[in-house]
Amino acid sequence: MKNYKYIFLSSIIIFMLTVVVHFAYDLFKFNVMAVFFPTNESIFQHMKMIYTSFIIFYLGLNIIKRRYGYNNILLTSLISVSSTIIFFLVIYLPVRFRFGEVMIFTFILLFISIMIGQIISYSFLEKENYKGLNIISLMVIILLYIMFSYLTFYPIHSDIFWDSEHETYQRVIKN
Repeated sequence: MKNYKYIFLSSIIIFMLTVVVHFAYDLFKFNVMAVFFPTNESIFQHMKMIYTSFIIFYLGLNIIKRRYGYNNILLTSLISVSSTIIFFLVIYLPVRFRFGEVMIFTFILLFISIMIGQIISYSFLEKENYKGLNIISLMVIILLYIMFSYLTFYPIHSDIFWDSEHETYQRVIKN
């Protein structure tokens, strides 16, 4: 029962964090913020939004982990966010390219994807501490933010990076 409660509550929290994270760059338009928060309405920037929301959640969980006996926060976060993004894109992209943006579908799919990511990764929270895998996970998390940073400032001219609302690939000022 404990795991169902955790999965449901954590999914709601992460989903709500995506809403906050979505608007963070518009509130604080600093280039450093562009590394972590979406700068436009492209698919790529929304995947960065999901990624950052998970990292914020798991940073918070890391603070209270001893209370619940959780281990492997870094590994769990990486598995959860990766499986969420993969599941989301596999369903979302064909639907979006065929029918266009359907906001209610996107929100429902996002929540379901978050829950699936949490289900897949939950078992690692209560296992013994995998120190080596956690160190590797930290390195991958940092490398992914480096990749997000580069692609935010130098986006590839592809549909995934196109912001149709602002008709651009980029909305960040390069200092």
